[in-house]
Amino acid sequence: MPEYPEYLAAVVFAAGGVVNALLAPHRFSTAVLFCLAATSAGLGVAARSAAAHPAIATVLAVAALLLALALGLLLLADGVLLVRRYGPQAALLATGGAGCAVLAVLGLDAAYHAVGGEAFAALVVAANAAAGYLTLLFLVFVGYVFLWGRSTPLPETTHVVVLGAGLDGDRPGPLLTRRLERALAIDAARAPDTPRVVFVVSGGQGDDETRSEADAMADYLRGRGVPADRIAREDRSVNTGQNLRFSAALVDGTTPGHRATVVTSGFHVYRTTLLARRVGVPLHVVGAPTSPAYWLAATLREFAAVLWLDRLPLIGLSLLLAVPVATAAFEH
Repeated sequence: MPEYPEYLAAVVFAAGGVVNALLAPHRFSTAVLFCLAATSAGLGVAARSAAAHPAIATVLAVAALLLALALGLLLLADGVLLVRRYGPQAALLATGGAGCAVLAVLGLDAAYHAVGGEAFAALVVAANAAAGYLTLLFLVFVGYVFLWGRSTPLPETTHVVVLGAGLDGDRPGPLLTRRLERALAIDAARAPDTPRVVFVVSGGQGDDETRSEADAMADYLRGRGVPADRIAREDRSVNTGQNLRFSAALVDGTTPGHRATVVTSGFHVYRTTLLARRVGVPLHVVGAPTSPAYWLAATLREFAAVLWLDRLPLIGLSLLLAVPVATAAFEH
């Protein structure tokens, strides 16, 4: 067995990241592999630095503790704030739950320092490795969200597809209103001598909604001066994949040679782009702004959805947890 299993794992993950970046640069699994490499190497560096430079290791540990504490409290506070404002929705409860999980890992670390024990040490190493990996992955995902959310509309766009979101009664809610205003801004920015875009409003009727999101969006656009003959409704979809497929089929059936730009919220652009590639529709995606208070919870939800969509991050987590086990087996 190699003397430094963490470093060997880091090299393997990094090599996989390079290959994946060349073959599938848009997939999140590329970031996953590089994060696995960084976390694996970090485990080895931390273990050996603590023995060689205890003072420096203590300072870094305290800094990491404070950052983790701040993150846990921020997630918990944001979750509580949003639940009080919007009610106990699953995504908002999950934000507070993520904060509690971060604080639980810190509590586990504190308990280990008070109790000690080899078995407890293995549990603490595994928990910290998982927490570090997921935190690093989330920070990378935030970078993806920021960069992809700044995409600009396609030149000579003929159709603007607006993806549905929740209604406030029978009208678009704040999130959906921002998407509609972004779509209107795309149309308004076109040169005066170019044809106006056709708006495709996409969204069915949810179980808790009194009408389809497409109908509510169409009424909003008409209220903002858009004539009815420039609004096409797609009112069957119940998720983003269906939004994209049904809207693309609607546009393809009426306008050959179109250029479509999809409008969604900024935090949703990256996953929407991944789904568009998966379902094979040639749509370009741009983002609308989001309330700062809601952004963290929404981005965390998107992060979980992309992890589930790709699956490699979850497999990578299992592989990463094997590193401390392998190290312990080698040392004993």
